[in-house]
Amino acid sequence: MDELFLEVIEKESNLVNKKRLGNANKDKNEQFFTPLNVASYMGSMFKETKQKVIYFLDPGAGIGNLTAAFIATVCKWSKKPQKIIATLYEVDSTLIPDLQKNVEEFVSMCSKNDIVLEVRIENTDFIQGAIDELNQEIKNRYDYIIINPPYKKMSSSSFDKKITSKVGINVPNYYAAFVSLSIRLMNEKGQLVFITPRSFCNGQYFKSFRYDLLGNTKIEKIHNFISRKDIFYDDVLQETVIFFITKNKQKLNNNIEIRESGKSDFSQITKLKKRFDNIVFPHDQEKIIRIIKDDDIDIVEKMHSLPNSLEELGINVSTGPIVDFREKEGLLTFQGTLFSIPIIYPENFIDGFIQWPFKGKKPQYLKKHSSNAMGLRPPGFYVLVKRFSSKEEEKRIVAAVYSSKMIGSTEVAFDNKTNYYHISKEGLYSEEFAKGLSLYLNSSLVDFYFRTFSGSTQVNVSDLKSIKYPSYKSLIEIGKSYDQVIPDQKELDRIVDKVLYSTKETTS
Repeated sequence: MDELFLEVIEKESNLVNKKRLGNANKDKNEQFFTPLNVASYMGSMFKETKQKVIYFLDPGAGIGNLTAAFIATVCKWSKKPQKIIATLYEVDSTLIPDLQKNVEEFVSMCSKNDIVLEVRIENTDFIQGAIDELNQEIKNRYDYIIINPPYKKMSSSSFDKKITSKVGINVPNYYAAFVSLSIRLMNEKGQLVFITPRSFCNGQYFKSFRYDLLGNTKIEKIHNFISRKDIFYDDVLQETVIFFITKNKQKLNNNIEIRESGKSDFSQITKLKKRFDNIVFPHDQEKIIRIIKDDDIDIVEKMHSLPNSLEELGINVSTGPIVDFREKEGLLTFQGTLFSIPIIYPENFIDGFIQWPFKGKKPQYLKKHSSNAMGLRPPGFYVLVKRFSSKEEEKRIVAAVYSSKMIGSTEVAFDNKTNYYHISKEGLYSEEFAKGLSLYLNSSLVDFYFRTFSGSTQVNVSDLKSIKYPSYKSLIEIGKSYDQVIPDQKELDRIVDKVLYSTKETTS
């Protein structure tokens, strides 16, 4: 019976999705319909309750795919509730007629299973509606919430940013705001399933959101999609996760079920259980959420055995200070002059070193000017890391050595699409130290560890600050292991492993 019910909803969903391909509201809200197979999977994560009346919320209902999946799930329970009181928010008025049409199917399905369904459709912004609800003395909040929120960024000057800040929510985009508000609308022991980009699991921008999430709920299950393809009707370029959380207190020894699938039909799912303190390390002030698999444990333990933070090594890492498109006209050139200096882009990364000049699409020279002087760096040895890796690149962490010995004793400009290691905005200790640091960062060890907490192709400064580093002595030893040709990956990994783990690392 539920299969036929979902088929009707899916048919309607496919028709509406085709109609809205060029819909301005779709692009404006960055709202992606959830296919029924994904919605059904999300709905199946919920746990049964003995309550006779349950309160349900869908904060971004669309035409009701997620609500349909929830109802289909409830109708399979061995002990069904007598009544479901549902609130569906949908800001796009063009979708309301189709949502209302599907609500009739929901009511019919519930009636066949002796469940009374009461539905309130709110054709308004969920953020405003949620805050209005929070300001009211409402006895019954929500027992079950299911969300596929809009993914767009939240402008710092927007009305939504101002009103969410007033209730203690400081987030960079709408999907985090939807989840944070939903947490506040949950009853004790309430249940929430949400599907979002994985980007909130790390990075400075989402730190406040992670504190909010981890401080007020218990993570029960995490599903990670290996592939970005075919999850939604539309192309979503970010890695995506599903979280099932409850309004309970999280304990360090709680087991969390980690699921992973390579296909959107969920035909091949791997499952394992990890303690919460293996997912969020107890002393991690960043509260990074690491989706760790069995074969990642050794890597995590190896990384944690290293002795130093960047601060203990006495070095810093920062984002390149020069934003090329903001430079005054005529300052960036393809041909050098007496007054120009090197500007370094990700395309200058060649085999572990910065090659300059490089004949490509980017100008290689920047004229020094009062407008950019503060962003220039003195000659020396630096290690650069690409801020963005392409989906085609095998590795997320790609590092290279900048050497004034190779390029010339002149000031240098590092483009904003790079991160650079330095000592108080000057070069590192020595060439050997820079080469050792670069080789370490290029190792499979660091790359695999990075993947345990980041599903993004972006490498943030905060991510590089969060990892552990070898001792000064070990980095020098690694740096002495090669000259101007970086070893292949297998040899590189062998060198790093031999230096760091053949004898116990010590701080020095």
